[in-house]
Amino acid sequence: MARNPKAYPKVMISSESGRPMTRGEKLVTFKIQGRPYSYKQPGWWCSLTDPDDTEGQLVDGDNQIAEMARRTAKALAQGEKVFVPVVIRAIRQRCGLTQREAGLLFGGGEKSFEKYESGEITPSAPTKRLLRLAMERPDLFRPGDRQGGVSAGDDSAFVHEALRAAEVEGLYEPLFAELP
Repeated sequence: MARNPKAYPKVMISSESGRPMTRGEKLVTFKIQGRPYSYKQPGWWCSLTDPDDTEGQLVDGDNQIAEMARRTAKALAQGEKVFVPVVIRAIRQRCGLTQREAGLLFGGGEKSFEKYESGEITPSAPTKRLLRLAMERPDLFRPGDRQGGVSAGDDSAFVHEALRAAEVEGLYEPLFAELP
């Protein structure tokens, strides 16, 4: 059920028709490139079940939900299957990052996530790989869990293990002699 953001009354009267409206989620369908897309739109509706009765009123964050649904449907219509605006926002929020922080951490600049989430641009292949990792391991990307933009931890062990795994530790270990 849609949340009641400002403790509104159970019923409101439509200023358009005078009919009673109740708060809830209504399945809304729209078309992009001739293909229908549906999502649940929170708002005040005269009918929550009749798809032909579209009289209602959106308040507070309801319009943002509608806009995100359109941006996401547009990305789906253009062939993107996974990293659509709403998924990118969900991953960023799961990591506890602002758009600016995510842009700086993932690369692409301060405004990159604003553009990804608006559907203006799509992330690069390397950014998509980082987004997938962030979804699987958000702890690696949360503020306060990083040092210098990279997850904090035992840097010495990480460096030495990386060199050993690549079988080049004999050549490059002296460069890291000062790491504990």
